[in-house]
Amino acid sequence: MLEDGAAFLRRGDLNCAARRFARAAESAADGGDPAGFGRAQAQLAALEESRGEVDRAFEHNRLAQETFLAIGDGEALVQSFRVDGFLHVRRKEHTAAALGFAKALSLAIQLDGRLVLTTLDQVIPVAKYLAESDQLSALLPLGAALGRAVESPGPEQKREAREFAELAATVAGVFAPLGVLASEPHLPHAKRRRLAARSTHQAWHVDALTKRRWELAALVKETLQKKLSFHEELD
Repeated sequence: MLEDGAAFLRRGDLNCAARRFARAAESAADGGDPAGFGRAQAQLAALEESRGEVDRAFEHNRLAQETFLAIGDGEALVQSFRVDGFLHVRRKEHTAAALGFAKALSLAIQLDGRLVLTTLDQVIPVAKYLAESDQLSALLPLGAALGRAVESPGPEQKREAREFAELAATVAGVFAPLGVLASEPHLPHAKRRRLAARSTHQAWHVDALTKRRWELAALVKETLQKKLSFHEELD
């Protein structure tokens, strides 16, 4: 039934897709299939979010999250935490959104570097959206939460995990200074320049490490100029 629901979803028939996913969840619950139940709830959460039913999406995602936690499905749990973040962004609950993305990132680092990249692939467009929609101050809690999620890696972490944690920390260092600049518009010029330079240099570093995977330097430059009225050239 999940496959049937996905087929209806691809055709844009959201009502039929929702019914199929709901039946799949019910069938999985009756049949003692927690993994299937969690997947069905996750599909329902995504579907309801796509049509703006944020409260319903939260409830489905909560059920999915509880299930994935109970069965130890770490990868699905990472995605569920990311969905939490997206839903809170929809509500403009920026601190809660930052926490959701930070939980996803923290767990991803423990599991697989690939999950770190896919998490950043989803977080960075959110940051761009916040900047473009005049919610730039939300980058402060986002950057701070991401930074806390990856600080002080344990000595038992593998080298690859540490490298991905360092990348994520550098991304966090791009966002937080921009959030400070937006939140405190009357800072002394010297401090504004230091914050702008910090964000810019971190963005350059991320672009170099990832072969400009996210074009963060361009995002920072545009944000500084168009949103924060900072037009100085930085070394």
